[in-house]
Amino acid sequence: MSAKQKISRRDFLKASGLLALNAAILSACGGKTTTPAPATQEAAPAATAVKATEVPTPTPEPTPVVNVFGDCPDPLILYHGLTGSDGAVFAEMLQQYKAATPNACFESQGIAWDLFFQKFPTAVMAGNPPDMVIYHAAEVMQMTSQGLVQDMEDWFTASGIGKDQFNESLINQITVNGKTMTVPFDNHGWLNWVNTKVIKDAGLDPDNLPKNGEEFIPWAQKITTDKNGKHPNEPGFDKDNVVVWAIYWTWLRYTVPTSLWQFGGAVVSEDGKTARLGDPQSIAAIQYWHDLMYKYYVCPPGLPGLPYGGEMYQANGIALWWEGTWTGGYMRDRPEVAAVTRPEFINSLAPDGKQAVKFDSHVFSIPVGAPDAGKPVLYKMIQFLLENGAYWATSGQVPALKSVQSSPEVQKIASVAKAAEQFNKIGRTDFSHKAFVEIQTAYETAVSAAVSGPDVSVEKALKDGNAVIQSILDRP
Repeated sequence: MSAKQKISRRDFLKASGLLALNAAILSACGGKTTTPAPATQEAAPAATAVKATEVPTPTPEPTPVVNVFGDCPDPLILYHGLTGSDGAVFAEMLQQYKAATPNACFESQGIAWDLFFQKFPTAVMAGNPPDMVIYHAAEVMQMTSQGLVQDMEDWFTASGIGKDQFNESLINQITVNGKTMTVPFDNHGWLNWVNTKVIKDAGLDPDNLPKNGEEFIPWAQKITTDKNGKHPNEPGFDKDNVVVWAIYWTWLRYTVPTSLWQFGGAVVSEDGKTARLGDPQSIAAIQYWHDLMYKYYVCPPGLPGLPYGGEMYQANGIALWWEGTWTGGYMRDRPEVAAVTRPEFINSLAPDGKQAVKFDSHVFSIPVGAPDAGKPVLYKMIQFLLENGAYWATSGQVPALKSVQSSPEVQKIASVAKAAEQFNKIGRTDFSHKAFVEIQTAYETAVSAAVSGPDVSVEKALKDGNAVIQSILDRP
């Protein structure tokens, strides 16, 4: 995921991986598509419809960000979706590799993720694949099942870098039928961005955060404040005019698995055969969020229909902001905000304080049909980028190699150091399945419905979603 950008890449249910050749599904880290609206949502008023005499203006297709390194008739081609601020850092790293390898000649194409997941499979099926691609660990099983990528066992042999240098959970996720299909570039995912000023202003101690979901609610009620200075547990509290929220999250894709795991639930069983979104533990996790929104009024209601929280956080309107490692760039550009912020482990909302957090990874992959002649250069490029991962850490992402994570250059970046510690201690990768993106869309749709209003039955919404997921799992 390239670092999610401010408003333009924050529509919460943004693109997640158009891995199916004949289906437009959400892409894993960017773009501006949204999850299908819950079935209970009313249709837009007729006045908003386009008149028959009007000609809608087509949305322009995103223009790839192309960087050329070297001058030759047949450059190696790299596709990836790193098009934001992290894309600029990545381009600088490619330039560093070019300087260290003068004879290398290659072209980097940064493509918006939703377009990437259409263009890449099409290129492979047409017999004209790029020489290398970067996508996400969560999509490896689906990419492999569609016959789009080669395994990369020989990279580990050629580089001499052992798999034990990477997060074990991550290696397990990208290994299919005993073969490791990709090479991880980084670890990225949720962090808890703690606004120490907001917490102190409420008379609380930012060094003593709630340890479980039971402790969190009274703590959160002391934080949350309406425009008249009242708290949710006080008479006259105006739930429609809140100026400070205790907690805020912006993307189901990381919040939902994290919360389910904390409560002992899941989307899919570990063996990939049984849908678990309708389990009591999973229902309890989402019910907890529903209660935070509509019973205790300490979290904005109706997520994910809210804007990106950066502006509100900057105005000291959020105490705990569940957001990504990529928010390091946001903080770097706002030193006055960073000065009152401390990155911490995601806080547990489970009654027993069980900890878990989802993380993912950008991964290097060689497509099926890519000429073998380019592999030596590309394999050296991968190794160079990994071993110089301290520079990649400036984008906010955690370098994949543990040896680089522990380097002084990385440890001095507080958010990256904390994220590395968190992912290594309590991090989990998402489930793997050949229909991963379809299942992902199903659970996001179900959870969106579950938190869409105060009178919605969380249990019914999740059990309906569970039935959809089980039908996918039951296919041959």
